[in-house]
Amino acid sequence: MLLIVGYEDEMDYVFGKIEGELTKDIASSYFSKVAKVAEEHNCYRVFTDLRDAQLIATRRELEIMAKELRGVGVDFSYKRAILISENIKDYKVWENFNFHNGFKDIRLFSNEEVALEWIKQ
Repeated sequence: MLLIVGYEDEMDYVFGKIEGELTKDIASSYFSKVAKVAEEHNCYRVFTDLRDAQLIATRRELEIMAKELRGVGVDFSYKRAILISENIKDYKVWENFNFHNGFKDIRLFSNEEVALEWIKQ
C-alpha cells in the first residue's frame, strides 16, 4: 500500500495518490493528511489519483466516511478531482454520498489531463 499527500506549488493544489487496497481506515488517514496540507497552504483544490487503488469498502462504510469527512478536517469548500480507472460504480456511490452530505464540488475522471484542467478552474 502506498499513500502520498503533498502540495503542487506551481499549479496550487493538494495532490494525493493511493495504491493498493483502499479501505475506510486508509481513506480516513488520507483525508486527515489532505486537510492538514490544505490548511498549511491555504489551498482547497485537491487532486487524488486512485488509478492503482482497489476500493475495499462496503456501501455502508462509504456512507459513514462521507459523513465523517468534516470530522477529519475536510471542508465543504474543497474542490476535489478523483482520477480512477476501474470500479466506476463504487466510486459513483462514493460521489453520491459526498453530494448528499454537502460536498458538492467533487468529480470523477478517467483522464488525467481533463481532471487537472477542471481542478485549475
